[in-house]
Amino acid sequence: MSRARAVNEDQFARIAPHYDALMANVPYGLWVDYVSRLATLGGRPIWPGSRLLDLATGTGSVALEFARRGCLVVGVDLSAPMIAEAERKAALEDLPARFLVRDLCDFDLPAEFDHAVCLYDSLNYILDPEDLQHAFAHIERALKPGALLIFDVNTVRALDEEMFTQKSRPGAPVEYQWKSKYDPRTRTSRIRMDFHVLSTGEKFRIIHRQRAYTEAEIRSLLFHAGFTNVTTYDAYRSLPPGPESDRVFYVVSAET
Repeated sequence: MSRARAVNEDQFARIAPHYDALMANVPYGLWVDYVSRLATLGGRPIWPGSRLLDLATGTGSVALEFARRGCLVVGVDLSAPMIAEAERKAALEDLPARFLVRDLCDFDLPAEFDHAVCLYDSLNYILDPEDLQHAFAHIERALKPGALLIFDVNTVRALDEEMFTQKSRPGAPVEYQWKSKYDPRTRTSRIRMDFHVLSTGEKFRIIHRQRAYTEAEIRSLLFHAGFTNVTTYDAYRSLPPGPESDRVFYVVSAET
């Protein structure tokens, strides 16, 4: 799940207090290890002291992992409740990460970052290609010349095969059942998410939508936003993606 602009309402306000429980099995340290490896392959390693922008940061789990490793991190997210959770977690550990409520499609930050990351298929939540190009343009303006943007997207295959249709494991503190429906005409997926918080008995439903972008579309949008040297990887590996890839990572450079 992710937090880039998709519709006007905040899709994550209801789930923010429970988000970390839902994502408890996500190996954030391994994700940061992998992103760091991609940055090294891209010729710009992430060192202690690197200024890093975490886009669609959510509750800040990746941002805080980078902060623990000595990076100077700013996390941005559209959802104020998610940002509040990130700030609470940073304060508990006394970590110097800074968090801001921002729309990825319309934000301005100084061009001071060595790296930007956008994970958890967050960019699939931007349903309009023009909005996605705006997001890329705003990100590019926040980066130093030659800095790297690293992000992942769900592929057309992932959404077409309804990979969002799933349910929680027995014993989960927050039970959920998700049902996705893909429209090949618009290349968008509607995901109905039903939740049950066992500790309080609370039940609620939220609707998420994602759009599947082809690699050609993303490369074109990146080019027009000022990014160069696009390299793609099959998720969590150092190999290029193939027809069976369900998640693809992009490593791109800001103009020098």
